[in-house]
Amino acid sequence: MYRGRILGICVAVLAAVSASRGEELDLKKIFQDGIPVSPFAKAFYGYADAMLEHGRDTYGPQKTGLFLSALDRQTLSPLQDRPPAPAGIRQSDRPGPTGGPLVGANPQLDENLLRLMYFLKDLSAQDRYSQAADSAIKWFLENAQSPQTGLLPWGEHLSWNVMTDEIACGTEKPVHEFARPWLLWPKCFELAPEQSKKFALGLWNSQIADHQTGAFNRHANLQESSPEAGMDFARHAGFYIRTWAEAYAYTGDKTFLTAIDTLLGRYEQKRHPKTGLIEVMSGSANANSALSLSLAIDCDGAARKVPEPLRTRLRRFALREDEVFCSLPHDLKNSKGFALSFDLATGESDGALTSLWDAKYGAFTTGAVAMMCVSRYHNTGSTKYRDLIVAAADAYADSMPTDGVDAWPMTFGHAISLELAAFAATARQKYHEQAFKFGENAIRMFFDNSVLPKASLKTDHYESITGADTLVLALAELHLCTLHITAVRAPVNTIDR
Repeated sequence: MYRGRILGICVAVLAAVSASRGEELDLKKIFQDGIPVSPFAKAFYGYADAMLEHGRDTYGPQKTGLFLSALDRQTLSPLQDRPPAPAGIRQSDRPGPTGGPLVGANPQLDENLLRLMYFLKDLSAQDRYSQAADSAIKWFLENAQSPQTGLLPWGEHLSWNVMTDEIACGTEKPVHEFARPWLLWPKCFELAPEQSKKFALGLWNSQIADHQTGAFNRHANLQESSPEAGMDFARHAGFYIRTWAEAYAYTGDKTFLTAIDTLLGRYEQKRHPKTGLIEVMSGSANANSALSLSLAIDCDGAARKVPEPLRTRLRRFALREDEVFCSLPHDLKNSKGFALSFDLATGESDGALTSLWDAKYGAFTTGAVAMMCVSRYHNTGSTKYRDLIVAAADAYADSMPTDGVDAWPMTFGHAISLELAAFAATARQKYHEQAFKFGENAIRMFFDNSVLPKASLKTDHYESITGADTLVLALAELHLCTLHITAVRAPVNTIDR
């Protein structure tokens, strides 16, 4: 083990030196003891370098440095039209103005790209990657924020039009809604503390309809404090709670503790006393296991940032969700999917299952839910989550999308990271071998003749809404694992929930 660690450090140093010189590292010429050469570094370095050189905003009145969320894969330039959407994507969620070309920049859709840039600074010892990420985040927070609400033009329906330097909206009004949890708040508070705090307050003041009950809407008008209560999905509650916990950790403002206490209390009351399940939204007779598991992940993360007694309440909530989720009939061996939808009062499944490869808005693939299990396994060490991870990895064994499925790069990224998680949990080489196969197939199927991956198997443009950044982050993780590099770590690939 000691020899392997030293070797890993040597490989990391050599990789950094080679990258700084613009050279490819040929380990077969350096080591003669069977260390494999990773084919994945070229893909993730090529993607990152292309986005640095060609994918940043140098257009319109302001040269913002934001990363464009869609590009032509051949010319590496902004799209002049609005190509057909990948399967499962709504027109209102695409990065650009309604009906217009895809010329939007949406940092939430590119969160894993930003995380990749920070990772590559450590791997390559080149500051240009992290500097570009810092510049994009800082400009966005300082210039794109609504002065009325403090909310930002990002998430599911909004982006920044890089050609006109204004909000690009996919809906009738500029509606704010998270697309993912935002894990870069520490960096945001470092770069733009005033604006970051204003955003966190905006979530409390503009997206919570009733401060006494914690009733909230996942939607809010970007420029008006007028949410409608009821559309209170658990995953969004988790995104808010995590944001407020980070804001409290940085500012010490107890308003954020009040916000967490209020919203957490609402979900403590929502849990059914018999089944332990949580309603999908207010008044619903059904529960969704993935939405509640996502909330548990963020409650656990938030607990690490707040004082008692809130810390214990958050942890207890997450642990109770662990008990509920792991008790559900997830028959991955036979069905290849997680059980998703249940009757709130009886706990009976309605038969809805995750799909291995068929990704679409409002649904979860088996890989996506399995990566939530990876997150909880890392935080709890529960053997129940370990067993679910291994079963899900087995479900993907020798599987590939059928011809009728327009698979996303995100799903391949989840499959790769899932197999690597099973490998780490069991030390069974077959899981690394399966991850390697998925990685090779992903490069062949999505990158083919460009440094940018396709938005899906049946499209030929780059559009990050389908998780190109997740795939590339998985390739970086696979590269480190293949070469036994331990001196640096790839970011955990668990934010697509």
